[in-house]
Amino acid sequence: MPGVINKHSPEHTESLSPFWHTSLDESAISTAWSSDGALLAAASASGSIYVVDVPNQWRVQKWLGHQFGATAVVWHPQDALLASAGQDGKVRFWRANEHRSVKVLDCGDEWVEHVAWSSSGRYLATAAGRKLKLWNKDGELVRTYPDHPHTIAAIAWKTDSDELVSACYGLLQFWRQEAERPHQTFSWKGSMLSLAWSPDGRYLCHGNQDATVHFWIVRFGKELQMWGYPTKVRELAWDRRSRYLATGGGSSITVWDCSGKGPAHTKPTVLHHHRVPVTRLAYQRSGSTLASGCGQGMLALWKPSKRESPDAIGFLKGSITDMAWSPGDSFLAVTAEDGSLAVYSCP
Repeated sequence: MPGVINKHSPEHTESLSPFWHTSLDESAISTAWSSDGALLAAASASGSIYVVDVPNQWRVQKWLGHQFGATAVVWHPQDALLASAGQDGKVRFWRANEHRSVKVLDCGDEWVEHVAWSSSGRYLATAAGRKLKLWNKDGELVRTYPDHPHTIAAIAWKTDSDELVSACYGLLQFWRQEAERPHQTFSWKGSMLSLAWSPDGRYLCHGNQDATVHFWIVRFGKELQMWGYPTKVRELAWDRRSRYLATGGGSSITVWDCSGKGPAHTKPTVLHHHRVPVTRLAYQRSGSTLASGCGQGMLALWKPSKRESPDAIGFLKGSITDMAWSPGDSFLAVTAEDGSLAVYSCP
């Protein structure tokens, strides 16, 4: 089967070939699997939304989604309901058996750059410019929070909770749906680019413009900072056990061990293979394999706790823009700047 790693030769790096692939009409920028693994969604920079019906021999549907361009697609965690976000300030809800969007949400005058379902599926958070809004599954507005002092750089839900955190320049704010004001804030002087909440809720991390990664021990509000990265850090990925945080910020991947007393004063594992900066990182949902992609289109699969060289590598023609593991981790979907959407079969 293409893309399967040779388990009997731990020093061997296997070659990955796509199990299935297609080309979108323009740069592919986001991809996501439905909760049952039957549908794969992708968004293109032109604004088109694609849904791949996996059981029916990878049949592809195309919807005209957003004027000016799309920014993201996310599936509801329990239902076959897709939300797409766009540069037109809208979020659209879709169902695979419909030929048009079933709901349109007005999120503001700016691009909707961030959209995320809570793990319960009760709420969808949207961020457009300085505006943070909360919606229910039916597309009804639950709450509009006060405008942030600066453009919202990232949002993240706490696992198994309806607590949301947002980041803008110099400020992290923690929100609940029943209150219009944040119940907790952390201040940090700098420009945050990405957020990642550990699955156990202990750590909240952000990658930064100043080439650092900042850790917060949320319960106590204590902080740690990791520096020495070659470039700004956007790429963050936690493993399912909340032990390892993989970070980009250059052509190498730095993996911090957050077990025990945490990563302070410890030496991280550094993975070298990419020749240009890493653009995406994603740990398996239930396994321990880490996927990485870079600006040259190289895809690599790693077991960072076992070895410091990749188990398998593959190549796309364009810079890798997104990747997503399917439920059960059988497949890895990868998108690229040249419009490629490829699916790899993994053990």
